Amino acid sequence: MKLNFQLTIANASLSRFGLSAYNLVIIWVVLRITEKPVLAGLADSMMTFPLMLSIIVGAAVDRMWIKKELAITAALVRMMLLLLIIYSLHWGHSIYVILAIYTSTFLIGFTSDVIDSVRASWMKVFLREDQYKSGSSQLSSSTMLAQGIGFVLSGIIISLGDFRSFLCLALIFAVALFPLLGVKHSRYGGSGSIQEYIAGGVRLIIGDGRIREIILMGLIGNFLIGMAAIMFISLIEIGFGLSAVYVSMIFGVLVFGIAVGSFFASKISGKLGMISFSIYSVIGISFFSVSLVHSILLTIPPVLIAGLAMGIESVTVSTSLMRIIPSDMMARIQGAFNTFGIAATAVSSIVGGLLYQFAGKIHSFMVVGMAMILLALLIPFLRNFSKMVF
Repeated sequence: MKLNFQLTIANASLSRFGLSAYNLVIIWVVLRITEKPVLAGLADSMMTFPLMLSIIVGAAVDRMWIKKELAITAALVRMMLLLLIIYSLHWGHSIYVILAIYTSTFLIGFTSDVIDSVRASWMKVFLREDQYKSGSSQLSSSTMLAQGIGFVLSGIIISLGDFRSFLCLALIFAVALFPLLGVKHSRYGGSGSIQEYIAGGVRLIIGDGRIREIILMGLIGNFLIGMAAIMFISLIEIGFGLSAVYVSMIFGVLVFGIAVGSFFASKISGKLGMISFSIYSVIGISFFSVSLVHSILLTIPPVLIAGLAMGIESVTVSTSLMRIIPSDMMARIQGAFNTFGIAATAVSSIVGGLLYQFAGKIHSFMVVGMAMILLALLIPFLRNFSKMVF
């Protein structure tokens, strides 16, 4: 079981490393070819669109007995999609390259969702109940650290040139496949239609107040954090008039904070309500304080502190879900959580941009900070959530 779990972490970390680098590479390539930021942004969004179907993917994964084979197939398809982009670059026609990137990115998002669903199911199976907290901490800190490294090294990968960049990414995804090959466990799954499995997941969400309240907190929290993300980009480009490298710096600090917070989250214990109240209060105060600074360097401390709090919250949520959800329903409930979270994040980017445009740097961050503090004040009224023990 320990080896299976370590292999799962290795696959997750290598995948996250490759995906984070891939996101920045495709934005750079599309922007260079088209010189249209909106098309570059659309290329990045293509990976998130399939996540709207995560609950369906999760239901299918829960039902299937050949989870390992499914994950391996998805990983192989992901590699082949990189080869498709490389082939389009060989032809040299810009329209073929753009179409290949859009198509491949959408399908890479889908195949990655399949692998994530299998991994969510395995987490419950490969860990004992007393290992859920430490296991969630290890997975979250490892993947966030890998994502940060992917952001940092993406510049080096881009400097290799378009052809070599995608070849390098294909090799990273190939290496991520090997841990999947080493996983060994007894097969488990079920019978019935996909519709029945989706309906079973919906019934569990509706019938369990703890899951309902965790999803509610995730929806509001993701919405506010998504608003803050687009506002930070606007702050750096418009407010401070700085280059994109500073965007990478700020988000690198945030990801580093999340990784560190995730690592130390396993040392924390107590009522989930009090922990989450403290976390969202800290995030809210951090966002609010950004409105008071006038230098990019002074934004680093509140961003780092917010990242640390987000890392802790990520582990508390994933641990709580593992304790509540039966192993044969992990993938579809996690899929529902992802679907709602992505929907909230997609809308929040628009709202965050409008807020910054009309309210400006000072008032926009004040609004988001106060909203996060109000979310913290809502927690005591969520009785099922507040009573849970982390």
